[in-house]
Amino acid sequence: MPAKAYYPLEAPPPAPPPLGWVFAPYTTCADPRCATVYVNVGADGLNVRQSPNGYVFLSLVNGTPLFVLQQQENWLLVAPACDLTPTWRWSWTAGVPLARCWVYF
Repeated sequence: MPAKAYYPLEAPPPAPPPLGWVFAPYTTCADPRCATVYVNVGADGLNVRQSPNGYVFLSLVNGTPLFVLQQQENWLLVAPACDLTPTWRWSWTAGVPLARCWVYF
C-alpha cells in the first residue's frame, strides 16, 4: 500500500492593508456582524482620515464596500473591499480626491 500523502493546512489569507478611518454613522452594515460596510452619505463622498477625527486625505463615493478592521467609538478603521480608482473629481466638502470602485468589463 502506498504511503499516505499529507498536505499542509492552508492558512487564511492575510487581512487587507488598512486604508484609513471613517465615521461609522455614515456607513450601512452589509452583514449582521458589520464586518463589511457600505458608504452611505448624502454628500458627494465619505471622508477617509489618517486617524479618528484626523486629517482627511481621500473621499469615497456612495456604495463603496469596506472591510472593518477595527472600531474606536464611532470611528472605523477600514480597508477597501474593491480596487479603488480615482474619479478625477474632488470632494467639495473636504477638497480631496474622490475615489470609487474600479469597474471591470
